[in-house]
Amino acid sequence: MSTTATNTVLRTARADDAARIHEIHLASVRTLCAPCYAPEIIEGWLMNRRAERYLEAIGRRRMFVAERAGMIAGFGEAVPGTVNAIFVDPAYAGFGVGRLLLKHAIEMARQDHDGPIMLEATLNARDFYERAGFREVLRSTTRRNQVDIPMVVMELDAD
Repeated sequence: MSTTATNTVLRTARADDAARIHEIHLASVRTLCAPCYAPEIIEGWLMNRRAERYLEAIGRRRMFVAERAGMIAGFGEAVPGTVNAIFVDPAYAGFGVGRLLLKHAIEMARQDHDGPIMLEATLNARDFYERAGFREVLRSTTRRNQVDIPMVVMELDAD
């Protein structure tokens, strides 16, 4: 797909990436979300999550990964009008991987879509998305495994 000066390469995710994507998702939530969510919310959120869960998005070619030195450092998913996911391995947080993933996700979300781009941000990621031009629309909760997870619905105006 593309390369940046930071030696990060974006590419479409493959089925054999599902286990690493799953690993990153768990580590990212447990580490990067920890300052904003109680441990019982995080563990309830992640309960019963399996690597196979990512195969549908991978099969639709809507999921992509960022690689640094041959290692998957983060992943994203987008569909027209919506950024569904941006997660970075905590070991790569602060190196521009998230910004690169988000830029690509926005490009994907704009395909076949003329309106604003929506996303549901974790509390800890709100400022990250705001710096990228998103604005908070409302506070909400998402229910996972009988646990209510506070989220921030955000919007990026159409170009």
